[in-house]
Amino acid sequence: MKPPILLRAASVLTLIFCAGHTYAALSASSRDPEQAAVFMAMQAFPFDIMGARRTHWEFYRGFSLLFSVTLLLLAVLLWQLGGLAKRDPAGVRPFVASLFLAYLGFTILCGLYFFMAPAAFSAAVAVCLALSVTSARTG
Repeated sequence: MKPPILLRAASVLTLIFCAGHTYAALSASSRDPEQAAVFMAMQAFPFDIMGARRTHWEFYRGFSLLFSVTLLLLAVLLWQLGGLAKRDPAGVRPFVASLFLAYLGFTILCGLYFFMAPAAFSAAVAVCLALSVTSARTG
């Protein structure tokens, strides 16, 4: 398969990952009393950090949304790399190889600390990127 197609596929998978992650992050509600107690505790105790008062909930929510923005950026970059790969497949190889390593890290971290769906999406994107790197070499 040609690198532009693989990169566009990786972009679409990343966009779906972003949509799912963002939906889940924004609709996080407590489903049981224990979870509700944890969320309330995370919101109840602000502390001073670097000149601001924040709660653990604000960090939790902020980092979650930050990851959504990062996934959106990655989807756009992968789409743009797909366009560049049409003209110069070998020229995009170093960028794609770097993104492959990042998605490999995402796959491992999602598998260790989160759950199967984000690990599967990250792994699928990593496969697309690995195939793109190898096909750019031969194509």
